[in-house]
Amino acid sequence: MQCELASADSMIRIRSVIESMLEYVVTRLPDASTMLRYYDGLDPMTITSTEILAELSWVVYSSGFRHEVVKKYWPGISQAFNGFEVAEVASLYEDMENEARRICSSSGFNNKKKAMWCIQNARRIIELDSEKGAVGGLAGYLAQLSRRNTYDLMHLAPYLVEEFRFKGIGNTTIFHLMKNLGIDVFKPDIHVRRTLTKLGLTREENAATADICRAMFLLSQASQMRIIELDTLLFEYGRMTRDILVPEITAAMSDAI
Repeated sequence: MQCELASADSMIRIRSVIESMLEYVVTRLPDASTMLRYYDGLDPMTITSTEILAELSWVVYSSGFRHEVVKKYWPGISQAFNGFEVAEVASLYEDMENEARRICSSSGFNNKKKAMWCIQNARRIIELDSEKGAVGGLAGYLAQLSRRNTYDLMHLAPYLVEEFRFKGIGNTTIFHLMKNLGIDVFKPDIHVRRTLTKLGLTREENAATADICRAMFLLSQASQMRIIELDTLLFEYGRMTRDILVPEITAAMSDAI
């Protein structure tokens, strides 16, 4: 059955599949409930500059490291960056090399390049606040972006990389950043792609962005979960199962889709 033609009965069954997947993941990864609640609660309409820098820094530090590793060091990193107050962090630029060494020593996370990138990103946020002053600064601009549909946002992402010019943010990590700022996109990870194909919602792993958007929108409609929540759920499920449909999900599917 094509996504756009899903019947009311199919929507109910698809919801059952997502509920079974959620139970499978949460049972094996207790932190999953916290992550999903976190994404559900993100509101780009009320985000502050401090929160933007904190989320941006989380993404920078997460690149190349497991979630559990960054989570372990995060309290120390946050304290070393003065709670990510933008003006304070930007002021560290004048002695950036030494400040980066201090941050590494204080936090225990010994990666000077990432520390320097976060300092530079604080300065860039101030610049963007000025550039986007007509729409309420960077926070206002993000609020505008959040009103766009997911398909448009997925295509805008590479342009946002060039526009924002944040250190440590490229064509892949931009999706992680947008998610963490509460903007409803998905990171086109292989686990997400494979799971959607296994569920019969896309024809192939390398499906076009438009096809993946339709599949994610269907799942969102059926489950009443945000796309950024579903992206996290599908990723964690695929990572745990190596993208195989386990018996619990197969049973829930039956003829769901």
